Amino acid sequence: MEALKASLENSSILKWFDPEPCKWNYITCRQNRVIRIQINYLSLGGSLPQDLQYRDALEILEVASNRLSGPIPSLAGLSYLKHAQFDKNFFSHVPFDFFRGLTSLRSISFDFNPNISSWEIPESLKDARGLKSFSANVACISGTIPDFFWADTFPRLRHLHLAMNNLHGKISSSFAKSSIQTLWLHDQNSDFKLHGSVAVLRNKTSLTKVRLAGNSFTGPLPDLSKLISLEELNLRYNWLTGVVPLSLANLPKLSNLYLAYNLLQGPTPAFVNSKLDSDIGKDANGFNSFCLDDPGVACDSGVEVLLSIAESMGYPLVFAKSWKGNDPCDSSRILERDLM
Repeated sequence: MEALKASLENSSILKWFDPEPCKWNYITCRQNRVIRIQINYLSLGGSLPQDLQYRDALEILEVASNRLSGPIPSLAGLSYLKHAQFDKNFFSHVPFDFFRGLTSLRSISFDFNPNISSWEIPESLKDARGLKSFSANVACISGTIPDFFWADTFPRLRHLHLAMNNLHGKISSSFAKSSIQTLWLHDQNSDFKLHGSVAVLRNKTSLTKVRLAGNSFTGPLPDLSKLISLEELNLRYNWLTGVVPLSLANLPKLSNLYLAYNLLQGPTPAFVNSKLDSDIGKDANGFNSFCLDDPGVACDSGVEVLLSIAESMGYPLVFAKSWKGNDPCDSSRILERDLM
């Protein structure tokens, strides 16, 4: 603990003057062993000592919202650690063995650490089988989302937040086995982003908030009528095609729906839920390919025929880019997005 005190640039604000660490502010002990270090939101500078892993009774480590830099120390082997929070700092590195042996870990967060060297989520995270929440938005994570997030590895996982990183690849079909409630994967900065179909969302009745905006997902929206707990669905800025399912209008808890800046087709959907915040019908439909701007107005019968053909082919992107408007014989209405 003296090493921790010495590594902090302005530790005097903590008033750690007593020679006995168990009497320090923000420190909790049990049987003279440190079990909690909670020094978040204190604007502390400096770094963390690399010997924290020797505090083998540690259960909670919170250092969020400070000005800490340098590498995050390895916590390998801290089998009692339940909760760790490193958010909003300037850490430079996550050790490769960081998660090894964290068998009691329930939640961990690295949000908003923009200076961390690029890293991938390691296999050793699987040691934390009781994990409920993993949050690492703006944490410089690269590679693909490990398949073990979706499978039976984490039966209690409810919150997976990996937004604004450098991830690419598809959401595995194994997602169907998970019990995730909040899924935040929006605004990836990688060249290829996250892509593929969003059909994996179908039948995921546990979902409450889904944020997949700012990626390269394609294909039609699936029937989400079984997602009766869904409160938020954000799919803006993708390449989704096809007709918006009418079942979205009937989801009882849906309060936020964002679908602009895709290539969705058919009639502009009309939602009777007055409490629903949606970008449908706003900003010239945000580059979508609806036949008309007026919500709820049916398309021309010829357009409907063409859409049925497109549906049989999985709503190809090439058709969604060029088929816009309510006149199936007008080939002049090409989206500005096609010219970019």
